[in-house]
Amino acid sequence: MRRFTFLLLFISGASATTGVAQQAREVFGKNRQQFRSFDWQYLSGENFDVYYYDGRRSIATEALQYLELEFDRITDLIGYPPYFKTKVFLYNSLTDLRQSNVGLNKTYYNIGGETDFVKPYVEVAHTGTAQELKDELLFRITDLMLKEMMYGGNLKDMFQSALLMNLPEWFVSGASRYVAHGWTADMDDYIRYIIKTRGAKKINRYNDEEAALIGQSIWNFIVERYGKSSVSNILNYTRVTRNEERSILITLGVSYNQLLNEWHKFYTQMSETVGQSYIRPADSLKFSTGHNLTTEFTTIKLSPDGRYLAYAENDRGRYVVKVRDLVTKRETVVLAGGTRVIEQRVDYRLPIISWSDANTLGVVGVKQGQYTFWLYDLNTRTKLPRELDRFSNVRSFTFSGNGRLVVLSGDFEGQSDLFLLSTRRDRVRRLTNDSFDDLDPSFIPGTNRIVFSSNRVTDSLTTGERKSLGDLTNNYNLFVYDLDTTTNVVSRVTNTLSNDFAPRAVNDNVFYYLSDQRGIINLFKYDRSTGIYTQISNYASSIREYDFSHDQSLLAITMRSGMRDDIYLSHDYNLNRSVFTPATRRREMQQVKVLQERRKQEDEKEKEKKMSVKDLINARLKEAQGNTDTIKVEQDTTQMLADTIITADSLKQKLKSDSIPPTPAKQTIVNTDNYVFEDEAVKQNQPSETFLNRYMRAREKSRILGPFPYESKFGSDNIVTSFVIDPLRGLGIQLETQMNDMLENYRFYGGIMSSIDLRNADVYAEFQYLPKLIDFSTRFDRKAIRWEPYRDGNIYHYSLNKLEVGGAIPITDRLRFSANVFGALTRSVDLGVASFPINPPSAEPNVNYYSGIRSELVYDNSITTGLNMMEGTRGKLRINHYQGINNADNSFSQVTLDIRHYQKIYRGMVLAVRGFGGSFFGRSPKQYLLGGMDNWAFNKTSYRGRDSEGNENILGTRAQNQDILFVEFATNLRGFQYATLFGQNVLLMNAEFRVPVAKTLSSSPISSNFFRNMQLIAFYDIGTSWSGPPPFNSGTSVRIDRITNGPFEIDIKNFLNPWLYSYGAGMRTVIFGYYMKFDLAWPVQNFEVGKPQFLFTLGFDF
Repeated sequence: MRRFTFLLLFISGASATTGVAQQAREVFGKNRQQFRSFDWQYLSGENFDVYYYDGRRSIATEALQYLELEFDRITDLIGYPPYFKTKVFLYNSLTDLRQSNVGLNKTYYNIGGETDFVKPYVEVAHTGTAQELKDELLFRITDLMLKEMMYGGNLKDMFQSALLMNLPEWFVSGASRYVAHGWTADMDDYIRYIIKTRGAKKINRYNDEEAALIGQSIWNFIVERYGKSSVSNILNYTRVTRNEERSILITLGVSYNQLLNEWHKFYTQMSETVGQSYIRPADSLKFSTGHNLTTEFTTIKLSPDGRYLAYAENDRGRYVVKVRDLVTKRETVVLAGGTRVIEQRVDYRLPIISWSDANTLGVVGVKQGQYTFWLYDLNTRTKLPRELDRFSNVRSFTFSGNGRLVVLSGDFEGQSDLFLLSTRRDRVRRLTNDSFDDLDPSFIPGTNRIVFSSNRVTDSLTTGERKSLGDLTNNYNLFVYDLDTTTNVVSRVTNTLSNDFAPRAVNDNVFYYLSDQRGIINLFKYDRSTGIYTQISNYASSIREYDFSHDQSLLAITMRSGMRDDIYLSHDYNLNRSVFTPATRRREMQQVKVLQERRKQEDEKEKEKKMSVKDLINARLKEAQGNTDTIKVEQDTTQMLADTIITADSLKQKLKSDSIPPTPAKQTIVNTDNYVFEDEAVKQNQPSETFLNRYMRAREKSRILGPFPYESKFGSDNIVTSFVIDPLRGLGIQLETQMNDMLENYRFYGGIMSSIDLRNADVYAEFQYLPKLIDFSTRFDRKAIRWEPYRDGNIYHYSLNKLEVGGAIPITDRLRFSANVFGALTRSVDLGVASFPINPPSAEPNVNYYSGIRSELVYDNSITTGLNMMEGTRGKLRINHYQGINNADNSFSQVTLDIRHYQKIYRGMVLAVRGFGGSFFGRSPKQYLLGGMDNWAFNKTSYRGRDSEGNENILGTRAQNQDILFVEFATNLRGFQYATLFGQNVLLMNAEFRVPVAKTLSSSPISSNFFRNMQLIAFYDIGTSWSGPPPFNSGTSVRIDRITNGPFEIDIKNFLNPWLYSYGAGMRTVIFGYYMKFDLAWPVQNFEVGKPQFLFTLGFDF
């Protein structure tokens, strides 16, 4: 039994490698388009390095300070400190981030012998607001820490996790979302929807964003029911036991299934409470039909006369702007652009639209990495473009009443401010200039005033004032800005603890806006003349976008049902109605926490006012040292230099201008709907922070070093150690690795393979230069084959050395064209009779020189949905030409086409189809050998026969023949030996119906890797190979068999069915950490069904 296990492990390593020219293991891959270069610099802190470009040092400093302040909270909650300092690459926008090469060649499953390293790098895009930046920073950092925690921060853990760790998708992604965001409105909406419509009990059937939201809700329930300490306990036990179900049982004292039942009951009760006061819009009001689940509606706008509804849809980066005539029902495509991206973050806020007048529509989108503003005329159907090169992000815009001005909310140098643009001239006026987010501006009809949403807590516009990210609140209210005023003051409209945004003014007093005041985003109205706000809608799901025509009583909204976006259009909607709904439990708890925090701050200020500076510092430091609520995982290594020690007296002298603000009188009753903020900017001599806060902030700033220039330091990305089953050389050992810099702009890939007897070897190395639009590469290959021909008796040594240089240009993220030039040298030596113990060369080496070109057109829009599960299409067209230098008769060319499509049928079931065709031509065409499978253990090979042109099987040649260096095995054709048919041309098709057993049949979690990853398949293979005319008519032979008897030779031409085909069934699963394939095939040759053949292979796909 021990010998069998060793043999199985020894052979199974072959899944990680590529055999000699085996076609089913083709490499495809996606691309990234770089429209600009980034000159990176970085700031260094105690736990993080933040990289930035374009002079964004201030926002990088704020991001670094914020992360350092949040570091203790995150590590305390998850109970794990990272091994290394985390490096954060801060991009100015999602458009810039899409140009990054990081993760381009990411593998989504580990194969046997492969260890992927978890690197402490994250990429964060600034989407235009401080709050979104904070959320994104926390999520990316938390996700990285949890992956390092689960899958290893040191080499030992990484090797163990590559084999043993296999957690459900919701576990880590849900924990990342909860630790970063807590209990959020989008999670609340989604859980209510799926509990009502699907039951939400079969959580393992969800993936991607749905799995993350469900996981977030589970972790939220665990904290609400069992306390925050349960998070770190479960995570740390899972890290040790590598089983989440066992960890839950140990830490919480309840089984996994019982926990899920409690979780379901918890949210069901809340959903039923919401259902009593909230409604969903009727299906008859649905405006959008027939769109993909991946499509989101970014903006909807009704024309001023209410006749047209314009809307923009974004499907994974591909956007379309449409206008529908509500009278004639005719629809017009105004603008289309962008490309669908795979496994990249998409800016679903774009494009944004607004009406200039009843016949002119403004659109803002991205073209080739640059924000562009279009004016579209519905009458003439013409577009007038204008680049908005000043802005990194554009959040929203609207036109003035006469259409001559545009007020825009945009990100300039890391700040979200308001700008005024002229539609006739290239002029821009900045209206606000501070750290607060100013969003959703719109003109008040008949005035020069603008209403907008902001998280500012004061009505003063202090130019250039910067606040730290931690000081900016996530509480947005409405304000009015007067273009005609000369004072730097805005007037407040709403004053609540909720988020009020997307205001639309009917007149100078009446404003409609969206608000999460009750926990679900609905439409509200506020009347400034009376000071009364009114809730207008009571929808059970949050409104994402809206617009209305007050005169026509039209209301258009976008709303999400689960993960699907829909547009609803209501005619004769009563915009003056008034409804009341109770707050959701999430909102109630949120308000309580906010008020408790504010009262705690007031109490601290009251206490600090009575203390001396020295007592204040000592008390706070003592409090920090005595805090036993956190889990101490390591000592603070930060040291203060002797000459920078700050005493109480020196600190008082340094900050002598600071003063403790007076504490306002406590409110006994707090109105959360009209909460009055502390006026911190009316008097400039009253700082909003306490003395100790300013001291701690100065201490944090003193830790920041830099800026330093970015250096391209290489690190290993993965290591693969495995065994190879090669059709020509048998069992071999392979070692390969990939190295790249942090941004993966410079990539090195190399490896070595040697047969067990050390007489055959492959050596290969490739360097790629990827930071520009055109990707350059250089590659070296060496192949050595020691070959004893069938029935020859002599041994030959063949070698091929090849140096290649070329470039590739991405046409889109999914399509690229590449061209490479190369030089090659082949060498063959006759080592003499095989029976001699020592084989000196019996003749002079035969050396040939080649030059040539290789070009490829590659398309890949496939996505990985699981282990050996894919969806989408990918294909490659390749043309090779070898030109003989010292002998022109050695020249040859090759054309191949490989197309694969993966069609989802139901749940995880997929129909995978592959078509392959190839042809050698020229003066010295080579051979395809048809039959067999990649990495086929216990394989069999046919050495006899001739093709229809009389050419002998290259494997059966009795003389020295360098063509063996270029031979290609055409696989897969199950049930047949290697080289059952051969020739200069080949056609092959494979079809597999793949059924993942666990995902299809089971709704409960499966801990066993064997059953969790098991797939049952049914397959059909068909192919043919030939030389000369195609053998598709009765007058063309397929194969010639030569019979030799003494001095006589007889050639027998076989006029057979040219097609070989097979059918059967198989199973795939993970055994000992390797993906293994077992197939039972019935071969059919010349219409006769042969004996069933059992095949054991390794690797993925076909």
